[in-house]
Amino acid sequence: MRIRWIACASMLVAVGGAAAIAGAELEAGRDFTTVAPVQPTGVPDKIVVMEFFSYACPHCYAFSASVSAWAAKLPADVVFERTAVALGRDVWKKPAQVFYTARAMGKLAQLDAAMFRAIHVDQTPLFSDADYANWAAKLGVDRDQFAATFNSFSVKSFQVRGDALAKAVRLPSVPTLLIDGKYLLPITDDGSFPSQLAVADRLIDKARADKRHP
Repeated sequence: MRIRWIACASMLVAVGGAAAIAGAELEAGRDFTTVAPVQPTGVPDKIVVMEFFSYACPHCYAFSASVSAWAAKLPADVVFERTAVALGRDVWKKPAQVFYTARAMGKLAQLDAAMFRAIHVDQTPLFSDADYANWAAKLGVDRDQFAATFNSFSVKSFQVRGDALAKAVRLPSVPTLLIDGKYLLPITDDGSFPSQLAVADRLIDKARADKRHP
């Protein structure tokens, strides 16, 4: 039996319009949404861009290559972070645990893209904890260490914390970028990721100006 993954939540905000790219003033409610209250980032001297995502979300898979390439070129005053969420969906919880497990083990480079491929390309049967541990082992990760980390208190705490943050910012869908704890940019899978990331660049500029003139 193959896993039938639930599709991502539909987008609630239209973003990245031609007017925004052309240089018109960004408009809250049209090009992005504001977060109230603003969420602390933990890196107050930097601009933190956080991607909310799920390995089980096909839109997140489609966006992954573009956002990775974009993040690699961000300015020195910008920090890129990722938060895997389940958004109340049981079938998304274990994939979120994979992210936090890989991060804790220092294996994200080895497992990140592979998890997306396993779900969306290979349709690997992944149901139980053992399935995930066996999958990681096939990629050269110590099976017992993966299994222990996967079920650790810290990994499950990170997953719960990620969903709590998603609730706090009223996350509409995934993938979504949170710019410096204050601006939400839902990403639509419309084949125009560069234009939407251009809006993210402008929101980074806006957040930078906010820091200069609080």
